[in-house]
Amino acid sequence: MPDHFHEDFAAAIRSGDPAAIEARLTTPVALRRMAVYRNNVVHGITEALRSAYPAVARLVGAEFFASMARAYWEVSPPAEPSLSLYGAGFADFITGYAPAADLVYLADIARLDRAWLEAHHASDFPALDPGRIAGLPPHDLPNLAPGLHPSVSLWSSPWPVYEIWRRNREASEPVGTVVLRPEPASALVWRHRGVVRHRALTPGEQAFFTALAQGQNLEAAAEHLLSLDPAGDAAALFGEALTHSILKGNTP
Repeated sequence: MPDHFHEDFAAAIRSGDPAAIEARLTTPVALRRMAVYRNNVVHGITEALRSAYPAVARLVGAEFFASMARAYWEVSPPAEPSLSLYGAGFADFITGYAPAADLVYLADIARLDRAWLEAHHASDFPALDPGRIAGLPPHDLPNLAPGLHPSVSLWSSPWPVYEIWRRNREASEPVGTVVLRPEPASALVWRHRGVVRHRALTPGEQAFFTALAQGQNLEAAAEHLLSLDPAGDAAALFGEALTHSILKGNTP
């Protein structure tokens, strides 16, 4: 029979129960070393998640976050050697994490933290060049369908938690008081000139960018914007997106 020591060892580290490998750890010292190793692993995982989800960590406090991070690791251990992007399923895990059940907005805070992380690590794909747009005949512009840059994430929530996230993203920002009530909120997260940016979106702006993300052209995106906000300015929104590297350019 094959020796499944490595699989059993990994399971024992996650669970903290050495029973499956105890017979193969020949001395009490080995058991103690395993416990030390597990503590180091848990600490490393917790700090990786804390770095990736700083707004979540600040909201719930160090002890609560450490317990939640450990519980997530036990069911979703890293699949890659690097921990820089570990935690892709953390927001979904929070949704079902019983101790966080009363924090109805926390998973959406985690999704914003994740959007920031993915924008930071997104590929250096070129953004749409304003010079290319300047050279287009005016009648061709409505048919342009550039799509969104790979660093861009569109976020939405049934709760107005963008402000909660923004105020808790940086430790230097005063937390203040935010009234939590059922009210949809949307935001855009992206990277511009090496810096992750974010801003709130109106429903019309969300519809505009969603249309572009789906491959629709500027004319269709403008129609989505105006259907929700008759006073919306599609030209100004396109200009902002073009200036701030939100639109996708040509393949390098």
